[in-house]
Amino acid sequence: MLYADSHIHLQDYKTQDIKNIVNTAQKNGVFVFVNASSYPADWSKIAELAAEYPNIIPAFGIHPWYINDVPENWEQKLKQYLKKYPKAWVGECGIDRLKNPDIQAQIKVLLPQTELAKSLNRPLIIHSVKADDAMREIFEKLPQKTIFHSFTGSSEWGKQIQKYGFYIGLNFSILRKKNAIEIVKSLDSTQILLETDGPYQNLESRTETLPQNLPNLAEKIAQMLNITLSEFQSILQQNWQNFIGE
Repeated sequence: MLYADSHIHLQDYKTQDIKNIVNTAQKNGVFVFVNASSYPADWSKIAELAAEYPNIIPAFGIHPWYINDVPENWEQKLKQYLKKYPKAWVGECGIDRLKNPDIQAQIKVLLPQTELAKSLNRPLIIHSVKADDAMREIFEKLPQKTIFHSFTGSSEWGKQIQKYGFYIGLNFSILRKKNAIEIVKSLDSTQILLETDGPYQNLESRTETLPQNLPNLAEKIAQMLNITLSEFQSILQQNWQNFIGE
């Protein structure tokens, strides 16, 4: 394995066929895909894709954008899915102040998911936007295997996240930051995973991000770290094995 796409939404592609996406990515060295959900309505599709493709890891959760659309028994259903799929992650879930200023409402939906991740020993995918202070207050409630996906925060925030042992997921959005090199260099490279967040987060407007381009991101990050691509590939492989416990 050269690369793992630690965050993608395969069920959300509109212009691409999933089979072609997976096959083309594999030809480019991407062999594992963590397929994240956003709300209960797409959990069944996530499960179907995981059953069809053995290299897809399902992730079941409730994105903070959709906390007002969940059924009353969502916690029970989530637990059922996680027990049925023992390799499944929890997420994505979190806090997004840009979309919703009601932090407490988001935390009310987030905490049951963090508790499930802890009790079932599953990795947790966190979505955190403009919510550093609120998220910091619940660090202790997060499982050790937590990844803050699509990180574009400050160097100081990244250091705080990693100090707790949590991982940071980088995708093409980090390249939009004017101080991207400073941020990347400040991070502990042994606690970084790469992702596409496909079909979102493309540098080109109105086009879908594809996992086949993950090696291009790896090359750019390696350049920022002043190491060779081969050295960074080795770091990423070790990081992945450490994170999933292999």
